[in-house]
Amino acid sequence: MAHAQKSYTHSLSGIKKVVVSSNTTMEFKTGNSNELVIGHIETKDGHQHHDHNDDQIDERAKGLTPIYAGGNDNTNGFGFSVEKEGDVLKVKDLKSFMQRSGLRFTLPKGIDLSIDTGNLGSADVNGFDSDIEVNSNVGGVVLTNVTGPITARTSTGNIEVVFTEVNQTSPISLRSSTGAVDVSLPANTKANLELKSTMGNVFTDFDVKYQQEEGMKVVGANRKIDTQINGGGVLIKLSSSVGNVYLRKK
Repeated sequence: MAHAQKSYTHSLSGIKKVVVSSNTTMEFKTGNSNELVIGHIETKDGHQHHDHNDDQIDERAKGLTPIYAGGNDNTNGFGFSVEKEGDVLKVKDLKSFMQRSGLRFTLPKGIDLSIDTGNLGSADVNGFDSDIEVNSNVGGVVLTNVTGPITARTSTGNIEVVFTEVNQTSPISLRSSTGAVDVSLPANTKANLELKSTMGNVFTDFDVKYQQEEGMKVVGANRKIDTQINGGGVLIKLSSSVGNVYLRKK
C-alpha cells in the first residue's frame, strides 16, 4: 500500500518569520535552502515515521477530499493550512494529535520562529540564531545551539536551553509553572539575571553578585534573585512556580 505524501515544501522568499501551530511532537532543524520543508520525524535507522493510519485505505473515502474544522488543506494532502501575511508565514496543522506521529520542520537558521505546541505537543529546536518564541502546555521545550532572543512558556513541561552565545539586543524569558528550567550559557556571557522558583530552588555555578538592599528588608516574601554575571548585560529571566531553576556554565 502506498504511503501518504512524505513531505511538503514552501518557498520562504520575502518571509522573515514563520508561525507554526501543531499538537504533536515537533523538531526544528536548520537547512541550507530558503525553503520550509515539513516532513516526518526520522527513526534511528534513518526511516521516517508516518502519520497514524497512513497505511490504511478508506474505501468509503475514495473520490472524496478531507476537510477540517481549522481551515483548508493547501499542502497537497499533507494536512496543513499555509498562509502568507506580509513577511510572516503561518503554518497550521489541521490534523488531530491522534493522527500525527511527530513532525520535522527544516528552515534557514536565521528565520524567526513562533511555535505553539497546543495541549499535548512538544518542541525540539536546534541550531537557530534568530528570535524564537515557544508556547507549550503539557509538553517540554528543548532549545539547543541557539543565540536568542528567546521567550518560552510551558505549564507542566520542562524547559531546557543551551546557548552557543547570547544575543544582547532583547531580553530572554523562560518560564514553567510546574516543570524545571535548565539553562546553559557560555562562561563569558554578560547578563542581568532575574531568577525565581516559588516552591523550589535555584542552582548555578556562575559567580553571581548580589545587589545590596537599602533600608528595611522584606523577609520570606520575595523568592526572586536579582543579580549580574560578568558585569551585567541583556536581561535573562528564568522562573518556575514548582520546579527548580538551573543556570550552568558551558
